Amino acid sequence: MPDRIELDVHLARDAETGRWYVAQSDIPGLWLEADDPIALMERISLAAPELIELNTAGAPAVDRASARHRIRPVFDSPLELAYV
Repeated sequence: MPDRIELDVHLARDAETGRWYVAQSDIPGLWLEADDPIALMERISLAAPELIELNTAGAPAVDRASARHRIRPVFDSPLELAYV
């Protein structure tokens, strides 16, 4: 098993509401939104480990103790200078 597993999380901004949300994710069940991308990434960092654990529970081939997960944000909407 690799030392690190990279998981992509696609973030997008709703043009009407201005809220950021998880548009697509390698983590099943990760559906979150927030007012800005920084707050969304904070929410993802809290929810992702638990969802990964729940999704791999009972999978004997997965060594959850030794696997490290890297959440890689992919921005599907452009960031405004205020967020950089």
